[in-house]
Amino acid sequence: MKLKSVKILAVVLVFLVSGCSKSQQKSVTVKEINVACGETVQALLKEAIPYMEAKGYKMKYTLFDNNRNTLAALNDGSVDAVFAVHKPFMQSFNEAAGADLIMQEPYVYTVGMGLFSDKYDSIAAIPEGATITIANDAMNMDRGLRILEFAGLIVLNPDVERATVIDIKENPKKLKFVDMDQTQLVRTLESADGTVAFFSHMKNAGRDFNAYLARDEDATQYPIGLVIKPASKDEAWVADIIAVLRSEPVKAFANEYYGGLYEYY
Repeated sequence: MKLKSVKILAVVLVFLVSGCSKSQQKSVTVKEINVACGETVQALLKEAIPYMEAKGYKMKYTLFDNNRNTLAALNDGSVDAVFAVHKPFMQSFNEAAGADLIMQEPYVYTVGMGLFSDKYDSIAAIPEGATITIANDAMNMDRGLRILEFAGLIVLNPDVERATVIDIKENPKKLKFVDMDQTQLVRTLESADGTVAFFSHMKNAGRDFNAYLARDEDATQYPIGLVIKPASKDEAWVADIIAVLRSEPVKAFANEYYGGLYEYY
């Protein structure tokens, strides 16, 4: 009887040790994900964290003050993904940095860009020689100039694919342009006559993003989604983050918190 009891105890101990081992292994293999972002989306990513935890992930976000730096961090392996930029901006970064980052589909949403002014309430009221601030990166400078052309303020060279200020063919009001990082544009509204800024940056600054004088014709050309390295494209966590960001609860939070800022796909 004693021998039988010893055998039973041994089996129980093996089971307990095995169970502890499996539990420890499970905690070690929980996927940790670090997503780079800008100020405009940190609340959205914070909202997504509990949903990712429910799927078995440990997700956090790292805040950057410059969108280019989010992509540089992903490219050098400092973070696992980026949720901050539109696809053409990422493609421009790839060209400049020799990178091969991709934006995984399905995309999440897009956000508009428009011409804003604290001094004038219409396009017609903008005076000759007015100063307009625009983004200094290639893709968003082109996007901003296209908005100004659509508003009738300038005419661009029709042969150019990615316009800069030197591609302005006609400038009847002799507008002056000052370019800078896109995150700084809203601050110039107090001094400049107008600025071409993202709706998200206007919202983040506590301003009315619907108070534009003109906006882009089709913002869907600039999708925003999860940017990753190609090696990650088939990993489950990528699809899971996108699913959470596109889910109805997170979308409802975004619509309420951001006041309809984001145009979902």
